[in-house]
Amino acid sequence: MDALAWIPGDRTAARAAYAAAGLGAVGVATLGAMYAVEVPRNGPYVFGTINDATGALFNLAAIPVILQVHRRLPRTRASEAGKWVATASCAAGSASSFLLVVKQLDFKSSTVVSVAAMTVQAGWFLLAHRALLASGAYPRNLARLGQAIGGTLLVALPVAGLTWAEQLPHWVRYGIGGAGVAAGAAAWVAWPYWYFLAGQHLSRTPKSER
Repeated sequence: MDALAWIPGDRTAARAAYAAAGLGAVGVATLGAMYAVEVPRNGPYVFGTINDATGALFNLAAIPVILQVHRRLPRTRASEAGKWVATASCAAGSASSFLLVVKQLDFKSSTVVSVAAMTVQAGWFLLAHRALLASGAYPRNLARLGQAIGGTLLVALPVAGLTWAEQLPHWVRYGIGGAGVAAGAAAWVAWPYWYFLAGQHLSRTPKSER
C-alpha cells in the first residue's frame, strides 16, 4: 500500500510531524556545528544549547505522531503497553533536555536519559513498523524507513558505546565503536525525514472530510 487510509486526528498529527521534522533537522545541523566549531574551542556552547532545546521540543512533537500511527496497529495488551512506554520515553527525553538547558541536570545524566529514550523509541519504530508492513494497510516506504531507523539504532547504540570503554584496544574502540557511531548517526539523521514523510501521508485528508 502506498497511501495511508485516513482516520480522525490525522491532520493534527500531520502538523506535529512537520514540526518534528523541522526541529529534527535543526537538531542535526546544530549538533554538527557544535562538534565542528565549539568542541575544538571548548565552548561557548551556543549551538549545543540550541540542540538541547530543539531536542526537547522534538520529543514533545513526536508524541502525537506516535499515538496516531499506533492507532493503525491491532489493539492488544502488548501494543498498548508499547505505545505508553514509547510516549513516556519521549516525555522523559524532553524533560531531560529541558533540564539540561536550564542547568538543572548535568550533561552526563541528561545524555544517559536521552540515549535510553532514543533506544525505547527505536524499539517502537522497529516493532510497530514491522507489524504495519505485514498488515499491508500502511505505506511501504514509511514502514521500511521506520524499520530501518529503529533496527539500525538498536544495533548501533550499544556498539557505539564501545568508544567510551577506555580499557579496550584502540582498534575496538575506534574501529568497531566508530562504525557504530557512524551507523547510529546515519539513522539519527534519517529520523527527521521519516517525520516529514509521515506528515505528508497524514495530511492527505479525503475531500469529503475537509
